[in-house]
Amino acid sequence: MARLRNECKEHLEIALESDDSSEKDFHIRQVLQASGVDDLPQESTER
Repeated sequence: MARLRNECKEHLEIALESDDSSEKDFHIRQVLQASGVDDLPQESTER
């Protein structure tokens, strides 16, 4: 597995500290984009 850049680590740390789910989502998506992840799983509509 490739090592994360410092920018990615910072985004993940902010996501862990945040209580706001939309802010967590933003920071996690930033890391996924920076890591070159193209295929994100679809959100489940079944609950």
